[in-house]
Order: sequence, then C-alpha cells, then structure tokens
Amino acid sequence: MTDTPTKPAEAGWPTPATAWYTVGVLLIAYTFAYVDRAILTILVEPIQADLNLNDTQIGLLHGFAFVIFYVSLGVPLGYVADRFNRKHLIAGSVALWSVMTALCGMTHTFWQLFAARVGVGVGEAGLSPAGYSMISDCFPPKRRSLALGIYTIGIYLGSGLAILGGGLVVGLIGTTPSVEIPVLGEVRSWQLAFFAVGLPGLLVALLMLTVREPARKLSSADTAAVDFRSNWNATWKHIGQHRSAYALITVGFAFLGVPFNVALLWARPYLSRHFGVSPEQGAYLVGFTMLVFATAGIICGSILCDRMQGKGKTDATVKIGLAASLLVIAPVIAFPLMPTLPLAIAALAVVLFFGAFAYGAAPASLQLVTPNRMRATVSALYLVLVNLVGLTAGPIVTGMFTDYVFQDKGAVGISAAIVGTASAIIAAIAFALLSKPFVCAAEAQVAAGMARDAG
Repeated sequence: MTDTPTKPAEAGWPTPATAWYTVGVLLIAYTFAYVDRAILTILVEPIQADLNLNDTQIGLLHGFAFVIFYVSLGVPLGYVADRFNRKHLIAGSVALWSVMTALCGMTHTFWQLFAARVGVGVGEAGLSPAGYSMISDCFPPKRRSLALGIYTIGIYLGSGLAILGGGLVVGLIGTTPSVEIPVLGEVRSWQLAFFAVGLPGLLVALLMLTVREPARKLSSADTAAVDFRSNWNATWKHIGQHRSAYALITVGFAFLGVPFNVALLWARPYLSRHFGVSPEQGAYLVGFTMLVFATAGIICGSILCDRMQGKGKTDATVKIGLAASLLVIAPVIAFPLMPTLPLAIAALAVVLFFGAFAYGAAPASLQLVTPNRMRATVSALYLVLVNLVGLTAGPIVTGMFTDYVFQDKGAVGISAAIVGTASAIIAAIAFALLSKPFVCAAEAQVAAGMARDAG
C-alpha cells in the first residue's frame, strides 16, 4: 500500500489515508470473523436434525465452545500484541480461524463440531485486542470513537451477512440436503456452508499484511520493561488503581451485549416457531434488519460520542452506555409480545439499534483510561469477560429457560425477553455507578501523558 494522503496528518499521527486504510482492512477481518462465528445461528434446524441436538447444546456451540479457549488465550495474545508486531499477529489469527471454520464442515458429531468451534475461538482471540491497539495509535482521542465504531460494525455486517447467506443455504437444503464433493464424498449442505464462509478468510489474512504497523503513542504511565513479569505486574497495578472504573466498564458492556447476542441466536428460530415463517424467510428478515439497524445504531452512537468528547465531556462513553441500556429494555420486552410479524420485526429493529448504539464507545472507553503498552492486554481481559457474559451466558441461559423451565420451544421469545431485560437492567446500574471513577481514571491518564511530554 502506498501512503498518499489527501489531507495532512495531525502532528505525531498517521495520515488520514493510512489510518482509514488500517480501519478498512480491520473491518473486513472483523466482518469475516463474525460471519464465521454467526453462520451457526442460521443452521440451527439442519444441524439439530442431523446431529440430534437440543437448544441447550446449540447454545453451547454458539457461545461456550467459542469462548473456552478465547478465555485462556485472549490475555496472552493481548500481551503479544502489546510487545510485538500487531499486524502479523492478526494475519496469523485470521488464517487460523478461517481453517477451523472450514473444518466445522467436516464434523459428524456434537463433540467434533464443539472442538472445531473451539478452534475458531482460538483464532479470533488474536484479533480485537491487537485491532483496538492499532486503531488507537492511528487516531487522536477526539476521533477515536468513530474509528473504533466503524471497526465494530464488522460485528453487525458479519452477523447480518451470515444470516442472509445462511438463508440461501437453508433454501438449498430444502431441495438438496447433500452434495457430492471430490475427495470428501457426500457432504451435507449445512457442512458446505462452513467451507464457503471459512476458506475465503485466507485471502483476508494476506490483505492484512498490506497494512502499516502504526507507531505506539507512549506516556509516562507506560512500563519501559519488556519482560512478561514486570509488564504483567505493571498492568495489574494500573488496573488495581482504577479497579472501580474497569470493573464497571466490563460489567456494563458485558450485560449490555446480552440482548444483541440473544437476538442474534434466537430471533430467527423464534420467528419460525411463533409466526410459522420458513427458516429461509426468517433469515432474510433478521439478516436485513441486523444489517440496517444495528449498523445505523453503532454509527449514530459513535458520532455522538466523538462530538460529546470534542466538547470536553470526558464521561461521554458512560452516558451513551447508560442511555443504550435503558432504551433497549422496552423493545426487548415487546418483541415476543407483538401480535403480528411486522410489529415483531419493528421491535427487533429497535433492539438491534440500541443494542449496538454504545459499542463504538465501549473500546474507546478502555483506550481513554489505559496506557498504550497495556491496551491490548486490558482489551483482551475485557473481551474475555464480555464474551463470557454476552456471547456465552446469555444465549445458553435463554436455551435453558426454553428447555427446562418452559419446556416449550415456542417459548424461546419469552426466554429471550427475560434474559435480555434482566441483563439490560444490570448494565444500566453499572453505568449509573461508573461516571465518577471513569472520569478520575481518564484524567489520571491525561496527566500521565502531560508529564511525559513535559519531561
């Protein structure tokens, strides 16, 4: 890639062309990550039919199988991103999860599919901590929320595209449940879907190598040590100094993520079970709604956050998180109570809009309170906890309510409403308590940067 700016770079920062090219490639990578992560959600019925699985097992495949090694490897890979070349780490991660997604298409039992989904989580653990860190070194704080929000759009683009593409697969499965593949022999159509979305990711890994590694913006709070022990101790010391801010950020955004993840997995099956729409039609409805309204939500929230921060409102990310938590509650409750399909889709659209609204502010809040050399490690810790709650606990608990409390697959909408509402209330409480400790932590980081510049 050549670096030919159309606008001059701000002092000490990459040119706009370089910065936005980095965001664009990372957005593509994140989109593929979520396509590979979310393709399972639209293949629920054919996988359940072939592998004889219940809703709880589907919840485990969607969340726990993905997160189990994401948890154990996320922090070490965050440390690697803090000390070494980030674009090479991301390129290797993209290649790994793409191969593991394709391997999902070669499975024939629950445990084989579980193991392959674990591999997808291992690969994806290397992306966002390093991606957050790179973007934060490309943009000053007053422009960072929009840049991180654009990157985070990959969640909604990937999820929406996976659901839409899965709808095509489901349509094909109706008439062609299996196909003959050279070497592999007979392959079920749902297995073919994993090949189709996984293998193109190898091209994205090559594209990542064209990105320039940005220079790190260090402050006096950054540790000069390069060994793991001293850097790890310094990171925990910093977190301990601002433990209230970090704890409440994590709790707030973790539980705010539950309504979106529950909708991602269970909205389409609910429409089929409750309104009788075909899985294919349900996929088109949910996929299109997610692409339009979740994307609109995160862009609006990110622009608002940058404007508030530009006016000196340090706690902008906190206020946006609180607003999103409160505004998502009513549509989450309304979704399973709507008497007609159009009204249910309208409620889902509002859930997705406000469920996404704060997620440009989420990573931006961490960057404001964390020294550069600790950002990827802290982001990894944050992502581990957010995914344990939002991606794992939310969908699994929803499935358990349906299987063991209501004992009725048609009640999945009510299960989703219970889990989503309770989670949004917890998020709102966390954000309401966050403002003062967050401002103190952010001001301490600004003071550290000024001390370094003065020294």
